[in-house]
Amino acid sequence: MSFFLSPFIFVFQLIAFLIQAAVLYGLALIAVFGLIAYGISTMPKTEYIHTTETVTVVETVEVEVSKTPELICKRLSGCETFSDAKTEEEYCPTCVWDK
Repeated sequence: MSFFLSPFIFVFQLIAFLIQAAVLYGLALIAVFGLIAYGISTMPKTEYIHTTETVTVVETVEVEVSKTPELICKRLSGCETFSDAKTEEEYCPTCVWDK
């Protein structure tokens, strides 16, 4: 009740209380930020490995092939052949198709 008698004592006590409260809240904020920083620094590191897979599908196709006609020479002495010919008919012009 002395602050009723002396307003200067009340002001000084109020200033002292404000300084104590500011220091206490400051220390609390430092502790909170320190705990957050510690938690972030000790957080386990996670590595992400991205893999891609390539799938190749091989399909086998069975096709029946009929016998294609072939050139057969029916002469006993053989045919005259031309080695620089571009087609089979030009290679042996006297041969016949065997069907």
